Amino acid sequence: MTLQPLVSVGTRPPATPLLRLIAFRKLWIASAFEGIGDEASRVLIPIVAVSMLGAGSLEVGILNALGMSAFLVLGLPVGVWVDRLPRRRLLVGADVFRALVVLSVPAAFMAGAMTIGHLLVCAALISIADVVFTTAQGAFVPSVVGRERLSDAHARLQSAASAVAVGSPSLTGALLSAAAAPFALVTAGLSYVMSALSLANIQVSEDVKPLREHERFWPAARAGLSLTVHHPVLRGLFLSGMILNAATMFGGAATAVYALTVLGLSPAVFALLGSFAALGGLVASFAAPAILRQLGIGKTRILAGVACVPVVALTPLAAVLPGFPAFWLGTSALGWAFLVVAISVAGAGIIPRIAPPHKLGTVMASNRLFILGVMPLASLAGGAMAAWIGVQPVLWIWALLAGGSAVPIAFSPMRTWKDFPAGLDSTALRPGAMSGASATPVVRGSC
Repeated sequence: MTLQPLVSVGTRPPATPLLRLIAFRKLWIASAFEGIGDEASRVLIPIVAVSMLGAGSLEVGILNALGMSAFLVLGLPVGVWVDRLPRRRLLVGADVFRALVVLSVPAAFMAGAMTIGHLLVCAALISIADVVFTTAQGAFVPSVVGRERLSDAHARLQSAASAVAVGSPSLTGALLSAAAAPFALVTAGLSYVMSALSLANIQVSEDVKPLREHERFWPAARAGLSLTVHHPVLRGLFLSGMILNAATMFGGAATAVYALTVLGLSPAVFALLGSFAALGGLVASFAAPAILRQLGIGKTRILAGVACVPVVALTPLAAVLPGFPAFWLGTSALGWAFLVVAISVAGAGIIPRIAPPHKLGTVMASNRLFILGVMPLASLAGGAMAAWIGVQPVLWIWALLAGGSAVPIAFSPMRTWKDFPAGLDSTALRPGAMSGASATPVVRGSC
């Protein structure tokens, strides 16, 4: 089959700006608040564990692993259910559940009952809600904006989360300076509540079949997994994502310990460094469409992957570089977030072009089973290695792994893509293409 170039959806001027659509504007606001909640809980729970309960690299690694464990254990079953239930209700329920969980930490602290065990349970419960929210959101966005505007919608949602998150670490740092660390998690709880309120008011027609019209549960799950594994583009996409996310979690297990103990930064300063990461993501969300027009999808993903090596290397070098270590950590965080968001936007829209609407949640969950399921394993490995060989060697391994994320793209059909190829609609799938491992779908676009 010959792939013919087609103008990227990101370069087509929309008839109506997305933010003028009421439903998308509410989704945009919800995404911003949900991003604050995620960032705050991700940063603060390890800080509470290290600074107040004396946790080390291994405990932090276990915390981070539990924070992603549900994607590995429950990701595929949740994807099947997302295709069978109203997605907006799932999103609201996941937000409310996470709010209750994170607010239990300051409540336990006030009662004198906060322990490492409690934080581990919280991380696991948040992980379950995360897999529900992430899968449901990916399947819900096409119902709000349509498939032709997914790249633009993804960039806008990313800019919302990044823009609000720029100020979130500053608030977190101020709270850490003024009060005990567990109380800073109130920010996360309130953010999840605001996200739920915004989502609850979205009125769209969801493409969800009645339960009686769906095929049996496990055959549906196997079909989504088969499509993900055998599709030549999706295979390169999830392999690249697996390597990148494994690198993130491998290094993340050592970063907090490195900053707080090796470099001697205070918890408040370490939390404030998240502002640089948020700023990098914000800049990338606006710059990515122009970068894609200039370089194309394939080159953007490959070059951004390679650039991760020197950017991440600034973190272990912060101890020896001139000036303040916090500056180099912040610069590394900014560059890392910029590159990750650019890679993400360059892949936005492929899965919805591959999967039929009633299979979208299952196929997305199958993809995330790989790219997110590897994260708890990498976190455990990073924590164990940091305890064995030290945190700085682990940070160097993070840099090298991140650069390796470009390799699967370089060996996939995406390497030559300037724009999305023609013939990417899910309707182009021949009958039965989702039914078995031997099916070879039509080659189409990115996540």
